[in-house]
Amino acid sequence: MNDEKLKSWEEIKQDIEKDIKNKELSDTTGILLGNGLSCALWENFKEPSLYKKACEQSEHPLSKEDQDLFNKDLKTTSFERVLLALSTARMINKRLNKEYSFIQERYESIKSALGYAVRSVHIPSTNPTKSGVLKKIRKELLEYDFVYSTNYDLLIYWAVMFEEKGKGFKDYFFKSDDNNYFDISDTEIHGNDTKILYLHGGLHLERSTSGKTIKRKYEENKNLLDSFGQKSSGGQEETVPLLIAEGDAEDKLKSIYSSDYLSFAYAQFAQHKGALVVFEHLLGDSDQHILDAIKRAKPSRIAISISSKKLPQAIIYRKAELRKKLGEASVFFDAETHPLFRLIRNEGG
Repeated sequence: MNDEKLKSWEEIKQDIEKDIKNKELSDTTGILLGNGLSCALWENFKEPSLYKKACEQSEHPLSKEDQDLFNKDLKTTSFERVLLALSTARMINKRLNKEYSFIQERYESIKSALGYAVRSVHIPSTNPTKSGVLKKIRKELLEYDFVYSTNYDLLIYWAVMFEEKGKGFKDYFFKSDDNNYFDISDTEIHGNDTKILYLHGGLHLERSTSGKTIKRKYEENKNLLDSFGQKSSGGQEETVPLLIAEGDAEDKLKSIYSSDYLSFAYAQFAQHKGALVVFEHLLGDSDQHILDAIKRAKPSRIAISISSKKLPQAIIYRKAELRKKLGEASVFFDAETHPLFRLIRNEGG
């Protein structure tokens, strides 16, 4: 229906439970988490803050040429918009047999600056509100069989590891040496643990020169943010952060397929058959690969959060846009009624 009405989360949850009980749907549930979750908890994750930090930071700052692209040419603080524009310019120059090395340099420079900016503005591990929020996030995520995240920050990882060293969750990093690493030949999980998949990488994930995907080990009283971009302790190989920061969906997908872990995570997401909750995710043009995966998976139900604070016409447009992208079976609920949103607003400020 083309109206501004949104269901409450409780209504959505009851519908899913009712369908599972009636065996109309698969009993596998999943949630896809977007950047809105992190921004709701920590204002500094928003684009203006990230841009300001990227200009000021001592490691991998935005150059004068980079900043001109943001300020003078595109008049935006959006990294994704600038990277998309550069990706388009690179493609056009390549097609016309024109030199594009300078465009590529700016592209790589801005990608790198973004990763370090996320690290720099990150909510501190000593933040007094963090522990209460993380415990509640952890409890809520345990309600799902699968958790998929496209966020780089450590909030989900911290929440998972908050109690009992991650008991109740599995993230497919089973092998261990100096740090845990992903083995494509060992991905079978037994039991009812919640599976965690970081679809766009994260600040705690790295790729070695040999292609191995490494997860920094969680250690009490040690801040993983401090080790971002550094060589693994005791390791013999150089590593680089595993972050998918491309502005174009096609470029994102190419980078995903260049990683054994990310390609596995994406394939798992594209096979999700049960109910899927999409929470605080833009699902914009640069997320076309995510939309394609959802359409390929054909989840038994797709429940998408929308803020009830939007103007009625904006809600109507958003619902129509997402139905066009994902089909008429999509249902929509008020983001503010979901437990994750409520606990973050109450605890995070």
